[in-house]
Amino acid sequence: MAAKHVGMIMKHDHERVVVLRVELTHDGADAVMVAPLVHTAPAGDARAVKVKTWVDDYWVRLDRTRVVKAADVVHAWTGPGQLRRPGLTAVMKELR
Repeated sequence: MAAKHVGMIMKHDHERVVVLRVELTHDGADAVMVAPLVHTAPAGDARAVKVKTWVDDYWVRLDRTRVVKAADVVHAWTGPGQLRRPGLTAVMKELR
C-alpha cells in the first residue's frame, strides 16, 4: 500500500479527495480522514474552504469529511497532486 500524507489529493469511490489526517484506525484497519475536492462552490452555508492549486481553484468540502480505510484510498494520477501549504493551512484551521 502506498504511503498517505496530509495534503495529498487522491481518489476514494471514484471521487477526488484530500487526505486531512493519517494514522487513524477504523474497524481495526489503518484509516485516513478525507474530504471531497470539488470545482463548484457549495450552496448555502456548507462548510468549505477555497484553495488555489497550480491547476485551478477548488473547494474542500469540510461538511462531507469522513474517516475511511486507507486501503480504499488510491492515487488519482491527475493534477494537482497535493495542496500547497497556504491552502492546506487554511483547511486545517477551519477543520478544528
